[in-house]
Amino acid sequence: MAAVRAVLFDFGGTLFDYETLAAGEREALIDLARWAGIEADERDIRRTYRAELKRVFYDYLNRPYYLHRDLFDAVLHGLAKVYGVSLSAELLGRYRAAQFARRTQDFVLRDGVQDTLRALRSKGFHLGIVSNVDDDQFSHMLQLSGLAPYFDALLTSQQARSCKPDPGIFRRALEQAGCEPQQAFFIGDSLDQDIAGANRLGLRSVLIWSRDDQPPPDREPRPQHVIRHIPDLLPLIAEARKDG
Repeated sequence: MAAVRAVLFDFGGTLFDYETLAAGEREALIDLARWAGIEADERDIRRTYRAELKRVFYDYLNRPYYLHRDLFDAVLHGLAKVYGVSLSAELLGRYRAAQFARRTQDFVLRDGVQDTLRALRSKGFHLGIVSNVDDDQFSHMLQLSGLAPYFDALLTSQQARSCKPDPGIFRRALEQAGCEPQQAFFIGDSLDQDIAGANRLGLRSVLIWSRDDQPPPDREPRPQHVIRHIPDLLPLIAEARKDG
């Protein structure tokens, strides 16, 4: 088995948990709805948003490249259409500003992220972030995280012009790492994007699954490994390096 040289991470949902931002995201969504004149119950608005998000997500999933701003605009316009209103560019800009403000307030890394990254760097691994995100969103979240100094390479889907699970973004990350797919671990939280894309190209896929109320999904695509906490990577990678 090839020696491990690189450890590549998804960003959102992996190094931080989206659940920590959920309350602020809901507040921003309801603010947008009220600004647009939607008077429906908040729970109904959130249910409609989730339904539109699921629909649009699967519509975009197999596109090799798109801007995530376009995806989320499609979700919001779909929500507005359900309630018979429209969203102006001014309202969408105001909504994004509200999102950024709430993320600044609520952002927190998963437990053990910095210690794990320090340990991996001390062992000489190439460390990279490979994220399905637009550059402006990534820059803001990366600044909040304080993680930039830990990484050798940072790659967004906008920079790669490729969105996971498309192989282009993974190939670009491997070029940055200077290694073959079997020499890299890829850690992510999404089966359909992170694990599917990593598996197709032959990276060693790791799903992070931190929910206590249910087990990891028992379906394809299947990760090679499942961890509950980021520090669980250390013994996993140590074992792989020993085998290699």
